Formats: sequence, structure tokens, C-alpha cells
Amino acid sequence: MVFSYLPMLGLIMAFKENPNLLGGSSAIGGILEAAWAGLGNFRTIFSNPKFLSALANTLIISFLKIVIIFPIPIMLAILISEMRSRPLKRSLQVVMYIPYFLSWATIAGIFVSILATETGVVNNLLAALGHERFQFLNNNEFFRSLLLLSSSWKDIGWSAVTYIAAITALDPALNEAARIDGATKWQQIRYVTLPGILPTVASMFILRVGYIMDAGFEQVFVFYSPFVEGKGNILGMYTWRLINDSGLVPQYALSTAVGFFNSVVALILVVSMNFILKRFFNKSIW
Repeated sequence: MVFSYLPMLGLIMAFKENPNLLGGSSAIGGILEAAWAGLGNFRTIFSNPKFLSALANTLIISFLKIVIIFPIPIMLAILISEMRSRPLKRSLQVVMYIPYFLSWATIAGIFVSILATETGVVNNLLAALGHERFQFLNNNEFFRSLLLLSSSWKDIGWSAVTYIAAITALDPALNEAARIDGATKWQQIRYVTLPGILPTVASMFILRVGYIMDAGFEQVFVFYSPFVEGKGNILGMYTWRLINDSGLVPQYALSTAVGFFNSVVALILVVSMNFILKRFFNKSIW
């Protein structure tokens, strides 16, 4: 109630002229005293080329993460569950999900140490092999690949834990029966394991689709530079600039309108995807 629902009252700023939250008697007073703007703030952001560019970048990055990264934890969980050495299996799980607990600032520091142009391990190796050093960190064309690479390293191990738990909960008698009937390992995975964890996969997919308008603000923020604005300017960065750009008056109304738009789209996506999966695959969250 305190941290999730009460702050939603501030959404009225999306329908008001930019309030003065830094002056007057209080921030709440500044919001309530501001004149109503109707849908003017939404018309302003939808007509702004920078907003449209940020929206496109957000959708592209989120789509790439879903298509490329989402299936990997599923395959990884299946591979780990098939390992016979229990100590090796446990050790591998621990090593894989440790990066999840590191902050994005720490992750960025690690990748800078590895990919820096002059001092990075990768570029030092390229130079030693006689190749030219490559600009990984401030390369607009490589930026999305950097996001996918860092996101994979940080999140895949932790996501795999969910699927490993789902595989562990399956009845071992099913695999045993399939093995007795002559099923190969691949057939056991295809006809027993995958159908068994499908409800978990469906739930995780629906939740992931709900974050399609996010694209990872913290991740982009720590790797961001003016050199990658073309493909790194997502909605989160656009909203952050509306509030924190030193050359502008903080645009609280416009930033709230962007956030409100994101929330509405996320709600529609979650409800729609839940309906589709329930209608055609009989798998859903509710």
C-alpha cells in the first residue's frame, strides 16, 4: 500500500501542467495547484521525435532479450538436470547465479576492465595477435550486443534456478517409463521434461512480456555515453533526462505521462499474453 499503491496518486501529474515541486508550501500542494492540461502532455511526448526513437530502441532491446536470452535458461536448466555428478551440479548452480546479486555498477566495472580499448583484456589479446583494438564500450553499433552479453551473464543463472526447480518437481517415474519404452534422452526431454515445465515457462514468459517497456534502465544507465545515444536512448533514459537534464526545468508532468504510458502498455501486454496462452495452450497465470 505505501510503496506501490499510494504513489499512484501522483499519476494525476500526467494530466496537469508541469507542477512546481521545488517551491511553494509542499510538493503535494504544487501538484494540486497546477492547472489541468488534459491529454496535452501525451500529445507532446507522442509528437517528440526523441520519444519515438526511445520507444523504438526500448522495443527492439526488449524483443532481442526475449528472443535471444529467454530460451537460454530453459536449455541450461535441462542440461544441468541431466548431469550425473551432484557435487558438480551444485557447484555449477552456485557459480552461475552469483552474478545476479551483483549491482549493475559492479557489472559495468567488470565489463569495462574486460572490454576497455586501451587496457581491456580482450583488446590486449587482439593487439597481441596482431589485430587492431576494437571500441566495444562506446560503439553505437555494438551497444545492443553489449547489453545482451551483460544481461545474459547476470541473469541467466538465476533464471535457470526456477526451471531447475520445476524439473526437480517432475515425477521421476515418467522418465523411467519413457526409458523403459525405449525413448532416447532427447525424446525424454521433448515429450516428458518440456511438457512438464511448460506451465512454469508460460508464467515466466507472461511476466517477462510485462517488462517489455522497461528494457533495463539501470543496465543502460551504467553503460550509457553520448556515443551510443542512437541505439541506447530508451524510455527510461528519456524520462531520466526530463527530470535531471541540467539545461532544462524538470519536466515532472511529461515524465509522469511517459511512465503512465509504459504502465498501461505493460498491463495490456500481460493481460493479452495471458489470454492468448490460456486460449491456445491452456497455460496461464490466472
